[in-house]
Amino acid sequence: MSLFTNLFSLKMQEKPASKKEVVVLIGSAKFDIEAAVDERHQAALEAICGPHKSRGVNRFETALLIFEQKDPENKNPVRLEIRGKAVGYLNAEDAITYRMQLMANGKPKATGQCQAVIRGGWLSSDGRKGPFEVWLDLPSG
Repeated sequence: MSLFTNLFSLKMQEKPASKKEVVVLIGSAKFDIEAAVDERHQAALEAICGPHKSRGVNRFETALLIFEQKDPENKNPVRLEIRGKAVGYLNAEDAITYRMQLMANGKPKATGQCQAVIRGGWLSSDGRKGPFEVWLDLPSG
């Protein structure tokens, strides 16, 4: 079947068997929650934003907040993904607030979704590079 036929056919598309529950979290457009981004996330952020630029970037994206239960010793169990790439974690205090928001919505095991802005990534005239940062628009406590 061609792409055109596939897009406009009356036949319903099959959905995956396992449906991930997603809760959309809407903040006040302040983008005041800074993600914990370290060196290992910089390559993923550069892949999303492109190479460093003289003025840096200010790029709006949608982020997924995924709770990782694998390691009880992990201080930052909420991983952030943008475009399927891990780009950071919530710090411990913000992770607790986020988990309480999911529980208040009656969906403690859901994946959160919110708006994010990637900032930074500047390149100076002498070749120095500034890191990328991720800021989230989450509801306040």
